[in-house]
Amino acid sequence: MTSEADAPLTGSDTGGVPDAERRAPGIALGAVPAFDPKKAGRVGARVDIVAVELTGANFSRSNDSSLPDTSIQEEAVAPEFGINAEWTVSGDNQLLGCLLTFATTSEQAPYSLVAKFRLVYRINPGDALSNDDIENFVHWNAVFNAWPYWREYLSSTVNRANLPRIYAPVMRLPIDAPASGST
Repeated sequence: MTSEADAPLTGSDTGGVPDAERRAPGIALGAVPAFDPKKAGRVGARVDIVAVELTGANFSRSNDSSLPDTSIQEEAVAPEFGINAEWTVSGDNQLLGCLLTFATTSEQAPYSLVAKFRLVYRINPGDALSNDDIENFVHWNAVFNAWPYWREYLSSTVNRANLPRIYAPVMRLPIDAPASGST
């Protein structure tokens, strides 16, 4: 029997939405916490990334018949993207696992693509990490760590499908303006 203290900590931004309803094209997005460099930094200072793994993917296109439909002009449409983030801390507090699902969400794009990546971080010894700090780290740092893998997967898949080239944008962290009166 596992005590509450031994149970792994978990977090998710899905707001109780069942797993089947969180996938593209209508991937549900929960609230993303505002970027807080202190919260993300407290976790970032204590972890080392040990793995980035593709755990699942799906690609489909609107023009999928045995012969290409030349009346359909598959133009370069920059799709919108959705991200779902889930996390778990192991019961022994030594590992942080993040499951990030990236998806195109645009209805106009001639394709849809979903890719799920697992990131595993080793937690170095120290004080307990708060759920709030971990949540901020996962939504900003872990997504930032996985973004190049998503960009490469999206680009290479679209290229293999002989679709017009598109690129996922560079992920940019928000820059906070200095507080008024500060020097």
